[in-house]
Amino acid sequence: MSPIALQADRDVSGVERPPANQSGSPGVVSFGTRHEVLQRGLPWLLLSSGLVLGLVDHEFTRRFAVAPFMVSLLLFGMPHGAMDWVVNNRLQGLRSLPRQLQGFLGYLGWMAVSVILLVFAPFVTIAAFMALTILHFGLADLYATRNDGSSLGFRIAFIASRGLLVLGPAFAFHTAEAWYPFGLLIGTPVLEASSVAAISTVSWIGTILGLGTATVLAGIRMRSDSTRRGTLDLVESLLVFGMVAATSPLFGVGLFFVSTHAFRHSIRLSTTPEVGGEPEVRHVLLGLWRMHMRSMPLLVPTFAIIVVWSLIQFGDLSATHLTVVTIGFFIISTLPHHLLGLRLPVPSRRARPTG
Repeated sequence: MSPIALQADRDVSGVERPPANQSGSPGVVSFGTRHEVLQRGLPWLLLSSGLVLGLVDHEFTRRFAVAPFMVSLLLFGMPHGAMDWVVNNRLQGLRSLPRQLQGFLGYLGWMAVSVILLVFAPFVTIAAFMALTILHFGLADLYATRNDGSSLGFRIAFIASRGLLVLGPAFAFHTAEAWYPFGLLIGTPVLEASSVAAISTVSWIGTILGLGTATVLAGIRMRSDSTRRGTLDLVESLLVFGMVAATSPLFGVGLFFVSTHAFRHSIRLSTTPEVGGEPEVRHVLLGLWRMHMRSMPLLVPTFAIIVVWSLIQFGDLSATHLTVVTIGFFIISTLPHHLLGLRLPVPSRRARPTG
């Protein structure tokens, strides 16, 4: 839900950051420390674990490639998306079920459009989904790493570089394997050699651009603002790149999705008062629990759709086929999910919590 990340001077909770001359106050230091631990702690731990695992036993990540996506069905991943029902209702002030259903028709309409495009123009739709995913992943990390107060050029470059460092290495290092779940979804699991070569070339260009841009941006941050933050951003970018490059593509992208992207989006939703969150960092665990519980009205029918889809298309409920169908569901739901995020209001100025 981070699309309002392009707006300056706000952190992940939607609370405005104080001016630089307030940065020495005890409350701000306390909050800043907690913010760093919260936003970088779990993602870095899991990304590092994935990197080591990929380097030590790459075959393990291939055998259990779908594991991160299976976890994401219940933890952070699908639940944060299923919060869209609650978010939409709260933003529009809808209380009765008929009004809520009516207010959700626009969201369902975009899903219907995506379904039609996936059926009749699958390759174009998948390519568009990749581009949207780069934007969506990059925006979330821009916001979570508190780079949203930078210049417009810096923000655009950061978004592009982070998104490219997730998808680029997956398709650059393991092109045919990365394509396989998408191909299985649309009935073309194996591409011609020329198509594989073209995708590989584009992916390598994107990966190199992502690495180069991330390095330049970190250098700019170190010189003009904060050496510490610039260093953290660079380490994180290299960690993302290394983990995705070292693991099988489905495992690497899935691990980033659940450990970093979905986790950070979940933090945002659970700390934003406008959608029922609690802005104080000390309540984050309770907030995450509440977010998962509030997602149930949309999460349950989503599970039903995935199960029925898998049975109709593949005739079984294997982990591989459920993952492929889950990716298909993301293809048709990411656009309305992203557009709904753009409607999140700019929070009014609040006192920074010290908890």
